[in-house]
Amino acid sequence: MGRMLDGLTIGELAQACEVSRDTLRFYEREKLLPSPRRSASGYRLYREEDAARVRFVRRAQAMGLTLDDIRELLRVRQLKTPEQCRGVAARLRARIQTVDEKIEQLRAFRGELASNLERCERAEFEARCCPVVLDLAGNGGAKEERRG
Repeated sequence: MGRMLDGLTIGELAQACEVSRDTLRFYEREKLLPSPRRSASGYRLYREEDAARVRFVRRAQAMGLTLDDIRELLRVRQLKTPEQCRGVAARLRARIQTVDEKIEQLRAFRGELASNLERCERAEFEARCCPVVLDLAGNGGAKEERRG
């Protein structure tokens, strides 16, 4: 890496953290990454601590945390009181609840897909048109056909 003496350029930080330059700019806009110093020629100059922060954000995103969650964790990450840990636990509990809700929605969606697949396979040689296609077209005939 052609490392600058005063810090890492945006390209060097992006490469070191395996993210794009646009991701780093986005993190800056979202206040997940502090605005970097600028060189005399206007280049962004990042510190080693910024690389650790980007990795922290990426791991938190991989856990499914929201940007608001991550901002709060970054705010309290230096502080280690039991109350702050309970706050983190509450955020994780909320994420788990959101994930559980999505899982239920996906199960229902999967059930609907499986039901429609079964209808298609049953009607493959019995109908002139696929009952699912008729349903999607708003034609009630497929439902009547399914009942009969």
